[in-house]
Amino acid sequence: MLAKIKPDTQSFEREAIVHLDALYSSALRMSRSEAEAEDLVQETYLRAFNSYHRFEKGTNCRAWLFRIMTNIFINKYNRNKSGPEIVRYDDIDDCYVPRGPVGADYFQNRTLDHHWVFMNLLDDDVKRLLWDLPAEFRISLILSDIQGFTYADVAEITCVKIGTVKSRLFRARKKLQKGLWEWAAANGYALEAKLA
Repeated sequence: MLAKIKPDTQSFEREAIVHLDALYSSALRMSRSEAEAEDLVQETYLRAFNSYHRFEKGTNCRAWLFRIMTNIFINKYNRNKSGPEIVRYDDIDDCYVPRGPVGADYFQNRTLDHHWVFMNLLDDDVKRLLWDLPAEFRISLILSDIQGFTYADVAEITCVKIGTVKSRLFRARKKLQKGLWEWAAANGYALEAKLA
């Protein structure tokens, strides 16, 4: 008879609970609703706690938690998906976007609470641009550009090659760039949206 392994609760709290806010903000961006985000984070912590005896002490607990959460999200997404999602790469082409430093000082402020900005300052249309990205693109973008994981970390978390991560990020950024430019033109922030 196998003895049940008792998780080290204090160690788990020290290592894992400190990442709760980062996980929740990313779950919110992945899932589109607070209830789904809360469920995703709760399930992530439950699975992490139950398998904490397999976690290698001294390794990146944050990346381990994000990998668990990403796998849960992808599995649920695939289960709920009725058919294959078709990504038309022709729609994600290079487009003309001004290269000047518009508001660069504001966006380079490292003390800025990005979650607060995302939830309170961005127009619903801008949030929708992120949510309308294919799930694989959105997850890679959130992990890399919002959570600050390296390409190697994103590749490990999402179980794909680094080249795939780079490709997804490139295409996600281009699609967002194009959508933001069109949004800016439609809302009077830019003179016109020019496409190449």
